[in-house]
Amino acid sequence: MNIKEIQKYFPQVQKHPDFIYLDSASTTLKLQTALDRIQQFYTHEASNVHRGSDPLGIHATDLYEESRQIVAEFLSAKHPEEIVFTRSTTEGLNLLAYVLQLQLKEGDEILLTQMEHHSNFLPWQILAQKHGFKIKYLPVTSEGELDLSNIDQFLTSKVRIFSFVHQSNALGTLNPAKKLIQKAKEVGAITIVDSAQSCSTQEIDVKELDCDFLVFSAHKLFSTFGVGVIYGKKELWEQLEPYQTGGGMVLDSVKRIWAKPPHCFEAGTPAISGVLALSAVIKFLKKNISFDEILKHEKHLLNTAEDVLKEVPQLKFVGVSPTRINTLSFIIDGLHSDDLALILGRQKVAVRSGHHCCQPLMDHYGLKSGTVRASFSVYNKEEDVLALKQALLKAVDILT
Repeated sequence: MNIKEIQKYFPQVQKHPDFIYLDSASTTLKLQTALDRIQQFYTHEASNVHRGSDPLGIHATDLYEESRQIVAEFLSAKHPEEIVFTRSTTEGLNLLAYVLQLQLKEGDEILLTQMEHHSNFLPWQILAQKHGFKIKYLPVTSEGELDLSNIDQFLTSKVRIFSFVHQSNALGTLNPAKKLIQKAKEVGAITIVDSAQSCSTQEIDVKELDCDFLVFSAHKLFSTFGVGVIYGKKELWEQLEPYQTGGGMVLDSVKRIWAKPPHCFEAGTPAISGVLALSAVIKFLKKNISFDEILKHEKHLLNTAEDVLKEVPQLKFVGVSPTRINTLSFIIDGLHSDDLALILGRQKVAVRSGHHCCQPLMDHYGLKSGTVRASFSVYNKEEDVLALKQALLKAVDILT
């Protein structure tokens, strides 16, 4: 199935053909496959999991655990029990920060980067202030890449956790995850990869990366809101205490004997339909389109956008790494990014403006109003890029 045929499976594109959606870094549009799977569950299969002994309850549990296996295979994990379902990437990172704090002592260091999303910044910042940990940040170059020239000065034996974004949501930069993980292993640091953006642009193989943990959200992978995934090595999950307590995660509540991972990390009723939708999307992608095709298409759109937007007066790109895939961040001198996005929106061109939940990065570049961000996906086409250019020219004309 080629890209043009894939676009037919996104109902929002079909419903609003004159609306240009360039905000996929925030959330991707939803495959009909995901929506159909949710409707099927609520119409014909609704039951809680890990609870009932009736046919519906057993069937729902089987579907849920089968989805865990599908996600594990999607990430090339060794075991399905290495997959923990959460509500989002944000909850996944908060969960890891909470459960890993017991592995640290006062004076230990946590290494992040200057391009982290707030969800991979604030949890560690709070822990550091509370327990006396030290946070360090790998700097970012003017081109929007991690400055690894002095990495040995940052990644020392004092670093116990190295948590970093795989693909920047603000700049689109793809970081050299495997190289960073290998360096972290030399000093014995636990590695966490934020794959919220990269999960929809390339194939992720956690065994090849050899990361300790990796997180992403279903809504960034053409599925629905309310479901996140944490991959973690089995031996590490078995060393950690639960993040939340409640139903389904305990074997003996009086003696506080927890269930084995992953169930001890999934307290309460999960978002069952969303998990099933995610697995349905993964199966659809595996059957119909390769990540090589997705990558090639999105990279082409990015390169096209770079070329045509150079004709917009006073426009400057923010972050020009050649590793960028599908995200273009820019400013126009003298104009507020929110004003630009508002005028674009009135022309039915959806982009994102502001700090993109990356205020430390925007502060680093001295961008008080942040940037305008256009992000592309499989359902976009060259005509969308040209529409963005025309809308920007009109916005500049209105605002100047």
